[in-house]
Amino acid sequence: MTRRNNLRASTCVVAGAFLCAIAFVPAGAQQSAAPELRADAPPSRWQAQVDSLDEAFRSRMLTANEPRANWIAGQLDQGDIESQVRHFAAARVAAPDNKLYLATLATACMQPVRPPLPECEAVDRLADWATRDRDNGWPSLLLADRARQHRNAESMLAYLQQAAAQPRFVEYWEAGSLEIWEAVRAMPVEGEPAAKLELAVMYAMTRSLAWPNAARAMCTGSAERTAAVRVACAELGAAMRERGSTWMSRLIGGRMAQANTASADTKSVADKKLASVREQIAACSRTTGPILDGLEAADAATRAKSVAEWDTWLRREAAVGEARACEERVAATSTAPSKAR
Repeated sequence: MTRRNNLRASTCVVAGAFLCAIAFVPAGAQQSAAPELRADAPPSRWQAQVDSLDEAFRSRMLTANEPRANWIAGQLDQGDIESQVRHFAAARVAAPDNKLYLATLATACMQPVRPPLPECEAVDRLADWATRDRDNGWPSLLLADRARQHRNAESMLAYLQQAAAQPRFVEYWEAGSLEIWEAVRAMPVEGEPAAKLELAVMYAMTRSLAWPNAARAMCTGSAERTAAVRVACAELGAAMRERGSTWMSRLIGGRMAQANTASADTKSVADKKLASVREQIAACSRTTGPILDGLEAADAATRAKSVAEWDTWLRREAAVGEARACEERVAATSTAPSKAR
C-alpha cells in the first residue's frame, strides 16, 4: 500500500476507522472490506520531505529526556521491547497522572519476555492501570484474558462481567495521535506543514493495541464458550458498541454481541446495530476525506487550511473520543445550509 493510500486509510483518528473497518476480517477478505484502497494511488507529493523529516525526527528521539519524547521514542522502538519498556516506564514515572502513558506501559508489559523486564516485574502494570483507571473497561478485559491464559475460568468470567459494567472504553488512541502530531509539528526543522502531518499519520498508524486480540480469544474465536461466558461476551460487546471511544471498539463490540446472541431475534437486533455502526463509520469518513485531499493541493493556502482543520479535528477527538467527534462532525455537516444554486 502506498503512503498516499495509508493517508487515505487514516481519515478517522489517524487510522482508527480504517483499522476497525478491517478488524475481524480474514486476511484474504480485507480488500473487500476497504474497496477504496484497492486501486493504486500516486505517492504523496510530499514523500521526499516526509522521508527527510522522518530521519530528523528519529534522531531527535534518540535523546528523549521528557515524558512525551520518551513515550514517542518507545513507539518508534518497535522490535526492541526492552528499549520500548524503558522509554514507556520513564514517561510513566515522570507523568504519573497521564493515562496514555499508564495504559501504554501496562500493555507493553503484557508481552512475554524472559527473563522478565525489571520495569514490568517491579509492579503489576496491568493491575496498576486497572486501579488508576477504574471506570475504564479495557483493563478489566485484559485482566480477563490474562485469567484465560492462566486457565482460571472463574476469574475470566468475573472480569468480563466487570468490564461490561464499566461506563468507558477508552484506549487513549486519540490522545496518542495528538501527542505524536504535536511533537512532529514542534520539530525545529523547516518543512511543509502538510508533510509533517503526513509523517505524524504514518507514525500513528504503526501503533498496536492489545485488547482486540484479547476480545477475539475470549468472545469471537473458534474456542468453545460456556453459556455464562457467552452472556458476558454479549453484554460486553453491547457495552463496547455503545460506549467505545473509537469506531474500532464499537465495531468489534458489535461483532462480539452478534457472535454471542442467544436467539434469532437477538441476533437480528445485533445485526441491525452492527450495520448502523458501519453506516456511521462511512458517514464520518465522507466528512474527513476532503481534509486530507487538501494536503495535496498545489495552493499553499488550501494546504494550510487542511492542516489547521486536521489539527482541530485531532484535538476534538482527544477531548471526546473518535466516535463522538465523528457524530458531531456528521451532524454539523448535515445541518449546514446548502449553497444557493
